[in-house]
Amino acid sequence: MKPFQIYNSLHRAVEEFVPLKPGIVTFYSCGPTVYLPQHLGNMRAYVFVDTLRRALRFNGYDVRHVMNITDVGHMTSDADAGEDKIEKTARAQGKSPREVADFYIAQFKRDCAALNIELPPDAPAGDHPKPPQSALCRATDNIDAMIAVIGRIVANGYGYVTPSGVYFDVEKWRGPGGIGRLARQSLSDQYASQRLEHSPDKKSPHDFALWVLNQPNHLMQWDSPWGRGYPGWHIECSAMSMKYLGETLDIHSGGLDHIPVHHENEIAQSESATGHPFARYFVHNAFLVGMEGAKISKSAGRFPVLDDLIAAGINPLAFRMLCLGAKYRSELAFSISAVEAMELKLDYLDEFCRNAQRSGATDFEDAAWTNAYLESFHEEINQDLNTPRALAIVLDMVGEAYRRGDLSVLNTLLRFDELLGLGLAERLNESLSEERASGLLQLENLQQERERARASRDFKRADELRVQINQQADRLGYELRDVPGGRSILTPKRRRS
Repeated sequence: MKPFQIYNSLHRAVEEFVPLKPGIVTFYSCGPTVYLPQHLGNMRAYVFVDTLRRALRFNGYDVRHVMNITDVGHMTSDADAGEDKIEKTARAQGKSPREVADFYIAQFKRDCAALNIELPPDAPAGDHPKPPQSALCRATDNIDAMIAVIGRIVANGYGYVTPSGVYFDVEKWRGPGGIGRLARQSLSDQYASQRLEHSPDKKSPHDFALWVLNQPNHLMQWDSPWGRGYPGWHIECSAMSMKYLGETLDIHSGGLDHIPVHHENEIAQSESATGHPFARYFVHNAFLVGMEGAKISKSAGRFPVLDDLIAAGINPLAFRMLCLGAKYRSELAFSISAVEAMELKLDYLDEFCRNAQRSGATDFEDAAWTNAYLESFHEEINQDLNTPRALAIVLDMVGEAYRRGDLSVLNTLLRFDELLGLGLAERLNESLSEERASGLLQLENLQQERERARASRDFKRADELRVQINQQADRLGYELRDVPGGRSILTPKRRRS
């Protein structure tokens, strides 16, 4: 089997993935800024993160996954300018920043659950966890870790203190060439599309804030060695990833828009603090766009959210399937009709699962011909997470099962779904539970009618009912047995070998 390969943005090439420690993957993914609902473009990124984690686990790795929640320091400009996004919403809604963050964190978790996205557990109590460990961690719960990293940066000569804040000296870090390692852009190219705030006490307009000082109107403030203030956006990811996973990560993921500024800055501040590589593989997902090709974003105004699909009566997992139908590095056009088309395919898979279960094919091992599909599926997943091809293989296998009249492929299908995350097993179990409860009640009524027929010596009717009971019991995995005393009982069928 081909080893797992992924596109590494650092080298702009598909590379074989080799973790720093055999068998264990440290994986950090940029999480939500919780000031508004996460739109479907955001959720596409989290579906990708979940799929990548599942693919690594599919290949036998123990994945230690950390995701941050930004609840302070992310400014409306995505740099250092403007108003804190959380505080802007808090002022508009007449709430505290904590109330705003708590509300949108809860909504984010609900949306992830609806999309079958497995989040890391909430960060455990304690300031000094033993890495690597999985965690979903809030910025405001990790201020001490940020202050500690900033202190190392300043001590190593790459940070400087001014009345307005502690800044990172970008030009000193980059040196004479001035080219970013990830974006491969000069500073002038990197910031060409941005309006840079050049505070009088910054050495360069390219320098970014590690810690902001002397902002008395900012609602969230903490004490630090440099004065009372709050962290910059970029330092949060460096501090929390190192705290929970260690100083060198295997994989760091995020959106393509993170490459030129956020992830470049993370590399600079992390490596200036530690003196060794920050992340060995950077993996980035492309955007969800509207049918007209424009990126779906909060800044664009009205943006679609998962609740819109639910209100339209669409299974949220159809959106997950839509995401799987495109390469993670390619733009994906969103429309309701596209999601509805995927819902039909999802229903097709659900129906097959029910048919396979009812046919009794699950009493046997999966058909030998499914091995080739399993191998092809694994090959496509390991070739830079080619989910469109993997999904096509799944649908082709189901079609082949119908063509052959051999439905004994359910276990293989559910194995595929461990990676796809479409929830096939869960819905099958729900369907079977409902069907079984209804069916058993009907069987009980038929048994009682048969007992009455036998008591009245209407043996013809009793025999007819026995045939009917046996047929229905067989579908439910039971068989009817007569026992001494003129009674009959239902017992589970013996599994055939």
